[in-house]
Formats: sequence, structure tokens, C-alpha cells
Amino acid sequence: MRRREQGYTLVELLISILLTSIVVSALYAVSRTATETFNQQQRTAEMQLRLRFAMEQIRADLSRAGYMSTPNSASDPRVCPRPTTAYQGLEIVRTSPNPTVLPADNLYINPITLRMTGNYVTADEYTVAGVSGSTVSLQNQSPQWTRVQSQAEFNRIFGTAMSPRLIRIMSTSGQMQFAVSMGGTWVNSSSTGLPTLLLTTTPLVQGAGASASSAGAGCGLAGLGVGATVAPIMMVEYQIGSLAARLGELYPVDSAARAAKTDLIRREFDLRPGPEEVTTAARLVGEYAVDFDATVAYDIGNPTNSIVAQPAMRTLAFGDSNITTLVGSVTGGSARPQQVRSLIVRLSIRDREQEPSFGWVARGTTSALTRFRVYDNRTGAARVRSLVTEIAVPNLAIRNLR
Repeated sequence: MRRREQGYTLVELLISILLTSIVVSALYAVSRTATETFNQQQRTAEMQLRLRFAMEQIRADLSRAGYMSTPNSASDPRVCPRPTTAYQGLEIVRTSPNPTVLPADNLYINPITLRMTGNYVTADEYTVAGVSGSTVSLQNQSPQWTRVQSQAEFNRIFGTAMSPRLIRIMSTSGQMQFAVSMGGTWVNSSSTGLPTLLLTTTPLVQGAGASASSAGAGCGLAGLGVGATVAPIMMVEYQIGSLAARLGELYPVDSAARAAKTDLIRREFDLRPGPEEVTTAARLVGEYAVDFDATVAYDIGNPTNSIVAQPAMRTLAFGDSNITTLVGSVTGGSARPQQVRSLIVRLSIRDREQEPSFGWVARGTTSALTRFRVYDNRTGAARVRSLVTEIAVPNLAIRNLR
């Protein structure tokens, strides 16, 4: 008898194909989800890295606000004579115009501009050997001077005739005054000559400064100014903006993406005596930054009827109008930056691209900034990560001015 052959029926084949398709589809869906999750985590990690880098740069600069300078030249009793242009260690103003992309969609974002003044050039101050008119001779045997190795380094610190720089001159009694340096002549530590600085004005000498703008006859340098110190002073600024016109290689080629990209920008300014930007020093410290805000913790003085009790501290909320009053410009105003003891800084950075699967929802008044609309003609939104940290300003706190 002939043996019957074994095989699959058509129905069995169709069922096996269906089951295989289901398994393959499930595996594909799992793989796609895993890939999307991985890519999202990678983009989030990149945003976190950009946030940390930018915040550390802000921390480093804030720690030098007022360094070898004054918290507020308009009220500091050690500043004598008072400069015509007021200098302050810290200033916060609202950026105008608001740089936010699509402000009608991205509500309640009003970034600040943060300015800090101090010695951002070196960690040293340099001892004066003598002053003759507008020429200041420096001692070249000090440890600090051994680190000034060339005329180029000298020019970087003290400026040149074409690029003047503000310097602070502090007398042996602790009085400080400000003058603009036009550079000078460098000599090394083994030279018999002395390095010299040429100033645009003659430093005030004691006995010559009794006026309404000074502290009286004790204001200024004693004698030839021997033993006084000088230090370079400049201003650093942070704000949200774009450097596409200056650093185009750091921006997307696509015109829409380029126009929508904002960054946290760090700029440097020489004070001559007013601020003039050092255009070659501008750089991006936080790519794709969309919000930059800060509030302050400040010393409001000792408790009533007590001069020994612990000082009372107050911290303002983000967006409080008193912030720009307290730490606004001291020129023609009542700002008191000398009272600030720390800043609470908040920085928000978005993803590079708008994600179609990440739905756009308008932000509420008190809601955290978690999504940002980059293009109004595309679906979705860009994810946003924010970092908040408190940063002390020791050079303002150590003066204990109110």
C-alpha cells in the first residue's frame, strides 16, 4: 500500500505567515521604541552637558565679580575720588528687545542680561614703584611680575594706546581710584629699568582731593605712591542672543534653523571709562539656550536695635521687580548691588530639533519651562532642560557694605 506524503495545508501556511508577521511587527515596534528612547536619552544627555558647562562658566565669572574692584563706586567709602562713570560689581537688567523666538507661543520668558565688573584678566595685582604725573612705574622684582613674560603679555593686561583698559589704583591706606591705562613699556625682572604705565589722567595725590566728590584731604596716593598696587578691570556680560553674523560657522546652514537658534553668549568689555566690547572675545557658552534668569539673596542689615545680632537675609522670587531695582544700574538710580550675597541662577536649554511626537502645549503662568516651540509651521515642540543653582559672590560679601 502506498504511503501518504506529509505536508502543510494552505490554511496552516497562512496562519504561520500571519503569526510570523505579528512577531516581526512586534519586534520592529520594540526596536523602534528602543531606538527612539536611546536617541532621546542621548539628546537629553547632550542638553545636560551643555547646561553644566555653561553654569560652571557662569559660576567662575560670578565668583570674580568685584574682584580687586568695588561693589559700588557710587557708595563705597574706599573709592576716592568717585569716578565720573560709576562702576558696580554686579548688574542685572532685562534684555531688550526680548530675544525669545515666537514670543506669542513661548510665553512668560523674559531673559536677563547679567554684567559683572572686576579683574577678569589676571589673578595678580602689581606693586607701584613710583608715580610721576600720568606715568606709573611698577616694581619688577615681585613674584607677580615674574609671570609677565613679554611685551605682548603686558599689553594683554594693561592695554595699549589703541585699546586702553581701566585699572584700579589702591593706596597703602586702602583708598582706591580708577584710571584708564594706554599701555606702556615692559621690562623683565632682571632689568635695571622699571616697567611703566601711561595713564590718560594724573592719579590723585593726598591733599589735592578735598571736594564734594572725594573723601577729603586723605583721599588719594601718599607721596610718590610707593607701595600702592594696580590691577586691570574689565566687564563681563551674559545674555541670550545670536552671534550668527560674527560666528556663522557655529550656526545651522538652513536659514530657518539659523534664525531660530539662540545661545547664551559671553562678552567682554573694556572700560575706557565707558564699556566698549572686545569683539574678538565673544563666545557661545550655552548653545540653544532659550531662557536665562536670576534672583538674589541680599543682606538687609542687622535686626532692629541690634548691631551684633546676625544680619537679616532676604531672597527675592524669580521675576520680582525689586531685582532690577536692587541690582540695576547705579548710575542715576538707587541700586544697591553691594548688598547682594549670592545669586540664584536659572538657565534653560532646548533640544536642537523640534520633535513631532512631543506635543506642543502652551505654558501656564506658573508652569515649568519643559517645551519650546521653534517653528510655528511644524508640529511638536523641542524638549527643554533647566538647571537652577545658587552661586555666592564672595568679593561683594567680604566688603560687607549695605
